[in-house]
Amino acid sequence: LDNDNLCDDVDDCIGDYDDCGVCNGNGASCLTASISLGEFDSSGTLQVLYDFGSDVAGFQFDVSGLDLDGGSGGAAGDAGFDVQSGGGTVLGFSFTGSTIPAGSGILTNLSFTDVTAGSTEIGLGNFGAVTTSDGTTLDFTVSGSIDHGDPDCAGDYYGGAVVDECGECG
Repeated sequence: LDNDNLCDDVDDCIGDYDDCGVCNGNGASCLTASISLGEFDSSGTLQVLYDFGSDVAGFQFDVSGLDLDGGSGGAAGDAGFDVQSGGGTVLGFSFTGSTIPAGSGILTNLSFTDVTAGSTEIGLGNFGAVTTSDGTTLDFTVSGSIDHGDPDCAGDYYGGAVVDECGECG
């Protein structure tokens, strides 16, 4: 605690700051991570956002409702990560051992070829994790969903096919 019995920036801390900059902290605030959905473009891209309390060496999470075909850019791209997707699972890591620095922003931009359901959600899946270079798994949360509405009469989300006056689609 500092001079006014609060851990804040007003007075100097009496005691030690942990690795996360918390006065008399135990380092637990560094061991958190959150991933959420960002901007969506129906033509084939979805931003994934992050907030990491520590440097991150790898991540895995699931995204439903889209036929994913990869990821690029963002902090993962800046760190030289390989971002792969398959069956709704997104996996990011570096072959060279680089890390994404603690902080927040755009993690990656996912690409997809089709919207396959009325909503897209991000989840932990069976093996969701965010890990540090020493193998520590961070306390990890995910959030966000996108409502795609109903498909057109041809079954395409964001399509323009309509039933004409003769009752035929398109």
